[in-house]
Amino acid sequence: MKQQDFNTLISQFDALSAKQRHSLLELLQHPTGIPDIVEHLEQRLHDHLECPQCQNTKIHRWGMHKGIQRYRCCSCRKTFTALSNTPLSGLRMRERWMEYAEGMLHSEVLRKAAARCDIHLTTSFRWRHRFLKLADELNAEALEGIVEADQTLFRESFKGQRKITVRTPRKRGNDKKKEAHWISVLVARDRHKHKADFVLHNFTIDQVEEALLPRLSANIVLCTDGHVTFEAFTNEHKLTHKVLNASKGERVKEGAYHIQSVNSYHRRLKGWIARFHGVATKYLHRYLGWFRWFDQHSHSEYQLIDFMADFTTAEAFQHLNRT
Repeated sequence: MKQQDFNTLISQFDALSAKQRHSLLELLQHPTGIPDIVEHLEQRLHDHLECPQCQNTKIHRWGMHKGIQRYRCCSCRKTFTALSNTPLSGLRMRERWMEYAEGMLHSEVLRKAAARCDIHLTTSFRWRHRFLKLADELNAEALEGIVEADQTLFRESFKGQRKITVRTPRKRGNDKKKEAHWISVLVARDRHKHKADFVLHNFTIDQVEEALLPRLSANIVLCTDGHVTFEAFTNEHKLTHKVLNASKGERVKEGAYHIQSVNSYHRRLKGWIARFHGVATKYLHRYLGWFRWFDQHSHSEYQLIDFMADFTTAEAFQHLNRT
């Protein structure tokens, strides 16, 4: 709007009634068609205004883009908005984003979420994985003190793929479970409820070392079962190791060392993920991050805006193609 038109608009405010002023204030605070998450991202960008390309702080406004303030960097000359470099960049039908996120907050399956928002199943799939692309950011960076670690197994799945080359395609599962390939999910958790999980295609010392070692603080005590990989890993890196032998009924050692917390986490994880009737192995890590968010927030603390904010951190991401 031009300044002259804006001044004319301002001059008419005195003629508004109290009810009209209240309605106008509500409209200004919550513009129609602008989701709460966009307002949140715009406020965050305004508080820390810098170019997402070169991190230069010399920025000036550069018009509007679909109702959202656009900026231009004085250094690299790139334009950007609050949605730039977020999973929401380029997504259409933004008036349905929050409704779709509410379905994710209730762990809805793809078809139910698509029906809720009146969108195509392919769109539902794409939106889900856009939001979950940054789920790995929720992994704990450091584990300290007494750390429990254990693996659980998920059957390898090629769900959604039309051409499977690594094995003979099967229909509606396979009763010969001994012939199936199982994928290990390693979960580590300390007594401060910091958690990290990793999808390991082969549960070897090299993969455990690559995933777990960078997150272990000094002087930790690692509690595991008697798997030989854990034994070799702790011996190589001179870690204090407490082994729980469940086959002998050993649940707690020395009154403090156990893996019951991580085993309980496994049980809750598998109970939650069962509703999806199988998850493709290549997307399994994203579902782990999705569940990790629920586990880090009690049910009474579930807030839609917090869920969206945690999964739209402004980091680099790639667009997904459905296969």
